[in-house]
Amino acid sequence: MTLFLLHCRPLLLPTVVVTLLSGGASAGDPAPLSAQDFLGRVEKSHPSLPLLEAAVEQAEASVTVAGVWANPALSYDREEIFVAGRGQPENFLRLELPLQLSGRRGLEVEGARLGLDAARKSASHDRAGLLLDALGVYWRAAGARQAVQLFQQERASVARLISAVRARAAAGDTSGYELDRLELEVGVLDDALADAEADLERWRRTLGLLVGAPGTSFEAADPLGLPAAAASLEGLQARVLASRPDLQAARLRVSQAEREVAAAERGWVPDVVLSGGARNAVVSDSVAWGYVGGISLSVPVLDHGQGKLARARAQLSQAEATRSRLEQEVTAGLLLAHGTLEKLLAQAQRFEQQQPRLTRLVRRAELSFQEGERPVFELLDAWRTARTLRLRQVELTRQARLAELELARATGTKPGDHP
Repeated sequence: MTLFLLHCRPLLLPTVVVTLLSGGASAGDPAPLSAQDFLGRVEKSHPSLPLLEAAVEQAEASVTVAGVWANPALSYDREEIFVAGRGQPENFLRLELPLQLSGRRGLEVEGARLGLDAARKSASHDRAGLLLDALGVYWRAAGARQAVQLFQQERASVARLISAVRARAAAGDTSGYELDRLELEVGVLDDALADAEADLERWRRTLGLLVGAPGTSFEAADPLGLPAAAASLEGLQARVLASRPDLQAARLRVSQAEREVAAAERGWVPDVVLSGGARNAVVSDSVAWGYVGGISLSVPVLDHGQGKLARARAQLSQAEATRSRLEQEVTAGLLLAHGTLEKLLAQAQRFEQQQPRLTRLVRRAELSFQEGERPVFELLDAWRTARTLRLRQVELTRQARLAELELARATGTKPGDHP
């Protein structure tokens, strides 16, 4: 659980943690799932996808709000004056139409559309991040599966040797010390295997949550192999700065803020309201008809948009600072992710080259013990060395896979894409 909390991204944490703490293990063997099938299901069922869609919908609503014209107003007035005790009523029916001649509405609509483009870019970037996070969970599950397999294989080897030693002890060809020592080693392996299996089950259940089947266990069936070598850094940084979706979104938000500043600067332009309609009046006991027309202007003396302008300028400064900071973070993150992947690949490959020698070492130790040339503790030492190195190989391979995902995150691509 601790490992999961350290590595999963914030959008994954709340739902995942609750499910892991509350659910029980699923019945039966876990269903095998390839990485490709897993990502396909995650793209449809990830619990955080509705949040990304809602953010885009909110930006679309902002465009609608900015583009709506002010409603006309229909009014009716009745006036009556009294002459020599007789009333002379007049009726007015007016239609008032607000007009905005400053161009603020057009700038606000343009800014809202830029905000919508930014929201779509951000959603695309976050969606790719969700897939990378999910694939990281998949490779952790695959690493946990391989660790369990290593413990199971070693336990099976010890169990076979115990059967042979037990037969030799029954025939009086060996002491009981060797049998006791091997049986104690089985207990140690059983304890380590139980921990590894518990860790594997947590990852299996997390896979189920991410594919929309909480409470169901899935097996990360793909082998945990080393990723391909990292692409050259030459030209990569410039391409990433130009194409990474969250950077594009940050630049769009700067442009949006510039439009909002321009709109707020026109707050001194008066708003215009045109009015027109009909009127009637009683004149000499007969009804007379006519028309009314008018124009009114706001007088922006007290409020000429200074508050909106100050806020818009502050938002522009914030957007520019965010863009600048993100550009620096992208550059630093790209260099770090690229260097980390290269180092882990080199380290894992060195361990991989030692595997044939390790296999020969264990085989010689087993043969020497079976022939009575070496004591049991030398065989156990060889097994433990092999176990440590093989588990380390699994861990380095897992770290290299995760470093590959971090490089993809730094370049702004989703699994399977290339910058």
